[in-house]
Amino acid sequence: MSAAADDVQRVYRWARDRPYATDVALAIALAATAGTVSVLTVTADPPPTGYLLLTLSAFAVLHLAVSGRRRRPVPAFVLAVAGEAALSIVPLQSGGEGTAYPVTLLPAGLAYLLCAYSVSARAPSPWPRMSLLVGMIGTAAVTVRFVTAPTFADTAPGGQWGGTLFVVAALLATVLSMWALGAFRRWRLAQIEGLAERARRAEQDRADQVRQAAVDERARIAREIHDVVAHSLSVMVRQAEGGRFVAATDTAKAAEVMRTIADIGREALQDMRSLIGVLRSDNPQEMSQPQPTIDDITQMVDRVRESGLPVSLDVSGRSRNLDRAAHLAAYRLVQESLTNVVKHAGAGARAQVRIVWGEQDLTLEVTDTGQPPPPTVGSSIHGRGHVGMSERLTLLGGSLSAGPAADDGYRVTGRIPLVRSNSVAVSSTPKTQE
Repeated sequence: MSAAADDVQRVYRWARDRPYATDVALAIALAATAGTVSVLTVTADPPPTGYLLLTLSAFAVLHLAVSGRRRRPVPAFVLAVAGEAALSIVPLQSGGEGTAYPVTLLPAGLAYLLCAYSVSARAPSPWPRMSLLVGMIGTAAVTVRFVTAPTFADTAPGGQWGGTLFVVAALLATVLSMWALGAFRRWRLAQIEGLAERARRAEQDRADQVRQAAVDERARIAREIHDVVAHSLSVMVRQAEGGRFVAATDTAKAAEVMRTIADIGREALQDMRSLIGVLRSDNPQEMSQPQPTIDDITQMVDRVRESGLPVSLDVSGRSRNLDRAAHLAAYRLVQESLTNVVKHAGAGARAQVRIVWGEQDLTLEVTDTGQPPPPTVGSSIHGRGHVGMSERLTLLGGSLSAGPAADDGYRVTGRIPLVRSNSVAVSSTPKTQE
């Protein structure tokens, strides 16, 4: 059964992919069967020569129309209608026992029905409706021609009225069924095309989502690399510059500076290995190395202070729960802000970090007394670091503001909503460091 079904599917696909060859083969088969029967019937009791030639020509036109019914449904239907119209003026064909009937009822009329089906299934509007109208008119004309024959009432079952009802019902059922089959075929094709279009759109949406996920992942990694490299190198440069001056007079202090530089470098390398691991993974997940949290800001401030920048840390309010993304965003905001102070504020600058735990928001503010960072050309936000901070907070539903402070210097303020941050506990306690 399965092999037979596969064979049927192969034949169907072959016929679907070669509509012209299939229709030509169907026209030849129909001509060899229904056409032959029709010709033999007509020639057995032929009408006058002119009508005979017209009849045979109409048969040829009908079968020719079948050969183009799918590729050219409208021209094929017009040819079929012309063939049926020509047959409608041919004298009635004599049957047995004194009966007479229109030549349009011979088996060659199947060609017209196939063309009517095809135009209903495949032709653009308004041709399907026009084919139904033409079929109704043809049904009425054939019925009138048939039932008005002198011998119809005597030979029809049920007499004149019974025979008339039978002829009308039979012809209407035939025409309507072919039109309905074509309409159903049109609806089915539309459904298949709609499903194919939805599948294509779904595939496109999946591709867009994958592409957007890759873009977001690259942006996230770019932010991490910027934060790690910019901060670590800035602090290392500051430490190295200070160590150069004390190396000649205080070797112990110089050794401590070198250890600090080494610790910062190792930490930066560890973060970079974590980022490279994400890039090499076939299915990127969260970074395997522990990510910094808001509790690590104290250690970062101490490290920056040791590099020579006077910086104070003030934490107020009751600490709340934060999720991992909020932890990292808070840490990176302070890190990037202090990095900018180290790089751009100039000699004699001081910095202050304030962490305020509110009822609804966590507010982080970094203020310095030095020069503001230089603006990026064509951007309203200063540099890539500020862009990264803004993106982090936006993803969390927060906001970032950065600009000159009222009493000179520069201020960066970030707000992180606490409503969504509920997965990782924070153990920070209010404190003040100088």
